[in-house]
Amino acid sequence: MAIKTRGTGGRSTRILGAGLRTLGRSMLNRLPGGDRVQRTAQYWADVGEDWARTLAELRGAAMKMGQLASQYADVLPPALAEQLRKLQRSVEPLPFSEMQPLLDNQWTPAQKKRVRSVEPIAIAAASIGQVHRAVLSNGAPVVIKLRYPGVDEAVDSDVEQLRRIIGLSKLLPVDGEAIDLLMNEVRDRFREETDYRAELAHLKYLRKHAKLPGIIYPKPVEALCADGILVLSEEPGATLEEAKTWPQPLRDALGLALCRWVTHEMFVALAVHADPHPGNFAFRESGDVVIYDFGCVKRLTAPVAERVVLLLNAAREARWQDLHEHLSALGGISEGVTAAQLMTFYEELARLILGRLGEAEYFDFGDTRFIEDIRGAIKRNLGLSFKFRPVSDLLFVLRALSGLYWTLRALGARVPVTAVLTAHGVTLGSPREACASPAS
Repeated sequence: MAIKTRGTGGRSTRILGAGLRTLGRSMLNRLPGGDRVQRTAQYWADVGEDWARTLAELRGAAMKMGQLASQYADVLPPALAEQLRKLQRSVEPLPFSEMQPLLDNQWTPAQKKRVRSVEPIAIAAASIGQVHRAVLSNGAPVVIKLRYPGVDEAVDSDVEQLRRIIGLSKLLPVDGEAIDLLMNEVRDRFREETDYRAELAHLKYLRKHAKLPGIIYPKPVEALCADGILVLSEEPGATLEEAKTWPQPLRDALGLALCRWVTHEMFVALAVHADPHPGNFAFRESGDVVIYDFGCVKRLTAPVAERVVLLLNAAREARWQDLHEHLSALGGISEGVTAAQLMTFYEELARLILGRLGEAEYFDFGDTRFIEDIRGAIKRNLGLSFKFRPVSDLLFVLRALSGLYWTLRALGARVPVTAVLTAHGVTLGSPREACASPAS
């Protein structure tokens, strides 16, 4: 299967072509006649199918953008979101003959002698690269992650083209400055994901600063790592689909390990694994979780992490003015918007999120009403969208938290969320009604 990865000109043309087809379909959709609702749904389905196919073929940052967009299904037309979800699935790997030159060019004869064999059939393939099993000369089983040729060269042009199309389509309810901040953050993370030396550094950092019971990281074979090549110890485990059939106590233990890990990353290590694809986790009957793929790790500053704690505690105590000021300090509020304008929305979300998470010792992530009620509140308040701005510092943190939720929901895990967060200075429970005034 050939894909367009080399050079930026052809990729830009493909992205621009999809954008122009979208604009053309938009014009046709505005013509009078026919069933408007049905026609609009079909329009978004066609647009989504076109974009999903185009981005999957291009891979790299273009495909990553589609994956990122698919995680925000609540603010996208349902037919579009459904098509973009296809990008979350594993893609077809390239023939090994197209990846072999990377090994030939980057490994010295001495390095090659350290590898007994490499399986030519990839065991996994994604937007940036694919993974092959191998055996070292000493008999140790490893996996080799190989970057697709050309994807690192195309990040800037991919993101710029997609930024222009997002601006023209007005798909996101934010101003141009906010889109620029958002896309700059996306560009920085995607650049890192194509830089395997940066990924190696992320892995080493988390192995040192986020080493927790129940969490397993692969061990890097640094002598064989190079630009575009990562060699790691093979750490097997069951898939999420397999693990969700295990006994409840074991699923609860896995959920607790994941929750402790993510909160420790955010509030202690200040580095969050921000690629929550189910394929990046494996599960063991010992209660351990294996973590894969460290290309997208968001580093936080201590002031941002501290601000999040203050914001959550303000919401818990129904101090809406304080919450509003903390969110403003993070860049999440449009200019001129007051706490009084958003107080009802703040109160509803605090009740539905913090109140539900903290109302009992153990929170049951298998309860589908939790996310359904939150989605309902967001949809009822879509008119407030322009009063908020995306917080670039937290974009990929929210991506990690979203992935955590869906993993815990698939496991049906029951987790003492209150205890986990209390360890980091965050209290949960229903907002205190006595403080529920705009100026409090």
